[in-house]
This record gives sequence, structure tokens and C-alpha cells, in this order.
Amino acid sequence: MMQRLKLYFLGYFLYFPLSFFIIYFIWMFMIKSDKLFDVFSNSTSIIGIYYIIVSVFFVFLLQSKFKDANRIN
Repeated sequence: MMQRLKLYFLGYFLYFPLSFFIIYFIWMFMIKSDKLFDVFSNSTSIIGIYYIIVSVFFVFLLQSKFKDANRIN
């Protein structure tokens, strides 16, 4: 169970935000030629909102996993 939670954590908190940031940076700065500060500001704002939503989701996920583990024991 803990290995699966570690993979969830790595995916939600590292892989998805980093891949979003790289793709957004490539699209907005290199292809659309927006200003670097605007691209950085917009992407970090979106990632910040994403982290808040995912943190709440992850807390509920952990609570449900630990409740299930306590029922088994």
C-alpha cells in the first residue's frame, strides 16, 4: 500500500507539475513568443492552484487508505 501511495505522491506532486511547466514554457515562450516573466507568472499561478486542489485530494485519499487499513486489522 505504501509503495502505491509513493507513486501517487510522485505523480501528483512532481511528475504532472513539472511536465505541465515544461510543456507550457515550450508552448508559450518558444512557439507563441510571449514574455518570459508572463509565462513564468502564469504557469506558477496555475501550478499553485493545482497544488492546493491536489493537496486536499491527497489528504482525503490518505484518510480513506488508512481507514481501509484499520478495518482490515
